[in-house]
Amino acid sequence: MQFQHMKKILDESELDNLRQRNEVSAVYYYKRDIPRLKGFLKELDKTAEYLKLYGVEVGFFDCGILHEAKEPKCNEHNAEFQIFTYRSNHVLLELGLETMFDVNSIMSNILQLVLIHDVPILQSVEERKEYENKYKGEKDILFTYQKAIGTFEHRIFMEVAFAYHDKFKFAVCTNKQAVQDLKDSSFDPTEKSIYVLRCKNWTQKDLKCPYFKYSKKYDLASLASFVKSLTYPKVFMIPSGGKEIPFYQDKGLPVGYFFYDKDSKDTVLSAASDTADAFFTNLGIVAVDIDNVSPEEKRELVIGGSFPAVAFHKINMEKPVFMEGDWGELPKIHQFFIEQLNRQDPYEFEGESRSGSDFITSEDMDEDGVEFSEQEQFGDDEIEEVETQDDAVAEAVYQSRRKLPQVDLIDALTDKTFPTTIKNKDLVFVLFYLPFDDKSMAFLYAYADASKEIESDPARPLTRVNCHDWTDVCGNEKINIYPTMRMYRNGKMLKDYKGLLDSQAVVTTVKLLNQSNPVNLADLTSIMDLMNGVLPNSKQVVTETVVMALFDKSHDKALKVFKNVASQLEDTMTFAYNDDGAARKIPDFKFTVPSIVVLRRSDILKPHVVYSGKIEVTDLKDFILKASIPSMPELTVEWFPALYRQQKPFVILFLDEYQESARVKKVIEDIVISGKFPMVQFVWMNADAKSVGRSVLNEYDKDSRVPEISYVDLKKGIVFNNKDEYPLEDTVSKWLTGVMNEKIEPSKVLEQGDWKPKKHGYDFLSLIDKQNERKKKKKHRNQEERTIEEQGVGFDQDGREIDVEEERAKAEAKNIDSQEDEVSCN
Repeated sequence: MQFQHMKKILDESELDNLRQRNEVSAVYYYKRDIPRLKGFLKELDKTAEYLKLYGVEVGFFDCGILHEAKEPKCNEHNAEFQIFTYRSNHVLLELGLETMFDVNSIMSNILQLVLIHDVPILQSVEERKEYENKYKGEKDILFTYQKAIGTFEHRIFMEVAFAYHDKFKFAVCTNKQAVQDLKDSSFDPTEKSIYVLRCKNWTQKDLKCPYFKYSKKYDLASLASFVKSLTYPKVFMIPSGGKEIPFYQDKGLPVGYFFYDKDSKDTVLSAASDTADAFFTNLGIVAVDIDNVSPEEKRELVIGGSFPAVAFHKINMEKPVFMEGDWGELPKIHQFFIEQLNRQDPYEFEGESRSGSDFITSEDMDEDGVEFSEQEQFGDDEIEEVETQDDAVAEAVYQSRRKLPQVDLIDALTDKTFPTTIKNKDLVFVLFYLPFDDKSMAFLYAYADASKEIESDPARPLTRVNCHDWTDVCGNEKINIYPTMRMYRNGKMLKDYKGLLDSQAVVTTVKLLNQSNPVNLADLTSIMDLMNGVLPNSKQVVTETVVMALFDKSHDKALKVFKNVASQLEDTMTFAYNDDGAARKIPDFKFTVPSIVVLRRSDILKPHVVYSGKIEVTDLKDFILKASIPSMPELTVEWFPALYRQQKPFVILFLDEYQESARVKKVIEDIVISGKFPMVQFVWMNADAKSVGRSVLNEYDKDSRVPEISYVDLKKGIVFNNKDEYPLEDTVSKWLTGVMNEKIEPSKVLEQGDWKPKKHGYDFLSLIDKQNERKKKKKHRNQEERTIEEQGVGFDQDGREIDVEEERAKAEAKNIDSQEDEVSCN
C-alpha cells in the first residue's frame, strides 16, 4: 500500500519513536482486510496531511508475519477496527472505525483529542455552569451544540478552537439539555449552534454569564472572522486610545462614530456603549472627544457642524456618512446604522441587528433590579489602553490601507474560472487568501509587485482566489492555511509554495518553473557557461545556488536519483546535468566524473561543495539543502530560518565600515576556509549606529565595541564575547576552542523568555472593587430618594424629623476621621 501523507512504519523502533512523541500520534495496525478498509485508509491518508498542521503524526503499521509475534497490538482482538492514539508512549484513546468515515470525522475526533484539556465535552447544564464559574472574570467561552462528534461543523469549530484557545475558552456538547436554559435554544436536535458566553467581565458566581448566539454563515472563514472580531475593544476612544482604530483590521469592520464635547460626554458615551452591545461583532464603535483631537484628526474624520453627532464609515468609503437631523433617541441611532449597513453590504450584514436584550438580561441587574452598564461599572479613565494593536504584520497592513494592492495583472478566479484556468494553462500559481487575514493581505501586496515584474510574460501565471467569497473552491482544494500559494502544472497540483512571502522570491520561483529543471548541459560549452552563471538558452541563472551533476552513460541510476531530487527542489534552486562524460574533456577541470557539485555563486570563500556520499534520494537532498547555505553569510531575516534549522551555535562578527572591521573579517574568513570549526555557523552583521546588528550586539554586550566577535548558542541561551584588542587567527581559534570545550565562562546568559502580549492587561480586581463601590453608592442614593418620596423632605426612613444640627455635627466628625485615616496611611 502506498500513501502520500501517512507515515508507513517499517520496523518496531520506528513505531516506538512515533508513540514516544510529546505530541499526539495516531497509528492504524493493519492485520487483515475488513469491509470499507480501502476507503477508510484513503481518507486517513488525506487527513494525515492536515493533521500535521496541528502537530499530529499518523502512522500505518503492517503487522504481517514478521511483526505479529513482536508487537502486542498485532495480537490484540479487534485491533484492526480501531485507531490507537498516543502521547509520550501512553495510550490516550482507541477510536472506532465506525465513527471515522471521512476526513471531517477523522479530523474532528483527533483534534478533540489534541485539545481535550482546552475543549472539554460538557453534557449537562450543571457541567456548563461549573465551567462558566471557573472562568468568570478571566475569559469568554464559546460553547457549541453539535448533533455528533465528527461532523463537518464540529471540525470547523475545533480548527477555530485550535487557533484561538489561548484567547478564549471553548467547550462542546452533543446533549441538548446542556443548552436548554439559553435563549433561542428551542431548535431542532439536528441543528448545530454556537453560543458566546461573555464571562470575561462577569464575576457574579450565582448568575450565568451574558450570552448571545452565533448567527452568521457556518464555514471556517466566517467563524474565524467572527471569533477574531471578539478580540476588539467594546468602544474605542479617540484621542486617548491612539490613532490606530482596531476595527479596520482584517476585512475592515464597519465603524460607527460617536462625536461628543464636554457637555454631551455622558449622554454620548452611554449611547455608544448600548450601541456596541446591540451591534456587537457587526459594527465597531469609536467615541471621539472633539475638544481634544488635533486639527489634522478633525480634517481626516471630516468633523464639522454641531455636536453631539453620529456617523458611519467603512474602510473603502471616502468619508463618513453623518446621521441627519439633531441628536436623537437610541432607536433612531440604531435604525440609522441598520440602514447604512444594509446599503453598504446587505450580503455581509443580512439585516441583522441584535437588541440590547441579547446581552443585558436579568443577570445584568443587581439584587434590587438596578441596571449597571459597563460604562458605569468602570468609567472611561479605568478602561486602559490594553487593546492597542501589537501585531507587527497587522500594523503594516493597516498603515498600507490607503494604498490598495494593484492586482489588475492577477486574474481573480471563481468557481467557474478556477477549473478551466488550471486545465488550460501549462503553469498556474494560485494565491488562496482571506481578505480579513493580515498575513494574507501583506502577501497580496508582494504578490501584486511580483505580477508587475513578470508583466511581459504572456502566460500571466499569477492568479488568486478570495476564499471568503469562494469557500467551495478553497474547500475542494483543502485549503486551511492562509495565505497558501499553490502551483499547478498541466492541470494537476504540483506543490505548495514554501518560500519567503516576498515579491522577488515569487518572481524567482516563476522563472525556475518556467525553465526545464534540471537543465540538460549538452556539451563542453554549456558546462562552462553554467559555471559562469549562464544557461544553455543564454538566459542568466536566477538563483544563487546551482546544483550540477556530471555523469556518463553508465550512471543511469545516479541520474535517475538526481532528477528525482531536482523535481522535489525545482522551485528553490537551479539543477543541471551532463550525462555523456563531456567534463572529462575540459583541460584542468576541477571536478571529476561522476560528481555532484553545489555551486554557491556568491560565496567567495567556498564557492563549491562536492557530494561524497551514497547517491540516494534522502541523503542527496539533505546534503544539497545544507550545502546551499554560504560558508559565511550575512545574518538577515531571509537567512535566519535556514541557519537556525541547523541547530549550530553562531559565531557572529559585528562590523562597521572602517578598516579594522575589514581586517578582522579577513581573520574570520581565514578560519572559515581552514575548516577547523565545522560545528559552528560563521555569520556577520552590519553594526552601524542605527542598524539591527547594533541592537543585537548591545543586547549581547552592553560595553560593546565594533568590530566584535560573539559566540552565541541559542539552544543553551549563552553568549561569549571575544575581548581581544587585536584579534588574530591563532588567538581567535584558541578562544573558540576554549569556548567549545567549556573552559571559558559565558559573558551573558540570555533570559528565558516567552511570547507574551506587549501591552498590559486589565486590573480586574481593581475594577471589581470600584464596581462594588459604585453599587453601594447607587443603592444609598436610591434609598434616600425612596425615603424622601415616602416620608417627605426632612424625615428619616422611620418617619422621624431629622435634627439638622445633629446631622451636620455627625458629618463633620466623619470627615475629620477620614482625614486622620488618610494622614496615617501616608
